[in-house]
Amino acid sequence: MEEIIKLVVIVLIGGMIGWMTNKIAIKMLFRPVNPKKILFFTFQGVFPKRKDVMAEKLAATIESELLSKENLLNSMFGPNSQAEIKAQLTEILLGAIKGKIPPMAKMLLGENIEETIKDYLLKHQDALFDQLMDVIKENGMSSVNVKQLIQTRIDELDFVEFEEIIFGLMKKELKHVEIIGLFLGAMIGVIQYLVTYFL
Repeated sequence: MEEIIKLVVIVLIGGMIGWMTNKIAIKMLFRPVNPKKILFFTFQGVFPKRKDVMAEKLAATIESELLSKENLLNSMFGPNSQAEIKAQLTEILLGAIKGKIPPMAKMLLGENIEETIKDYLLKHQDALFDQLMDVIKENGMSSVNVKQLIQTRIDELDFVEFEEIIFGLMKKELKHVEIIGLFLGAMIGVIQYLVTYFL
């Protein structure tokens, strides 16, 4: 009976040590936020210390792998939205032109001048849309720096917000790490007991 109690105690202590070690290690990823000096050593959490580097690398990864300029352009002007954009573009142009046709021109060219313009716009809306896309690609998208936008947004976050984002994404995984520490500690406790028992 005494040996069983000894085994249970060693396993519990090993499990608690494993769990606490992993819990502290995870906490030290985020804390302390600001550098703390103890004797000759300065301590700071890994994430707050490397926030700028992480922001740059995260922004670069998102831009290259997930959200490039081409992805943005394809998303905004994809096949599903092109028909609607073309229709709206035609209506906007038609409305702008209608307001600029002088009454004298209508008298000379006939009352159906508006229909003629509408037919022309409908017939050439694909070419007009392509020209608009070329302008957006050459001018609009060249000024968009996805990486810089993401990096600036992350830099603007204070570390508590940044921590909430990271912890929110990895909460379940970090809990698993703690539980793994508990089981590993318990297993080490069992091994330690067996070693001492047979020696």
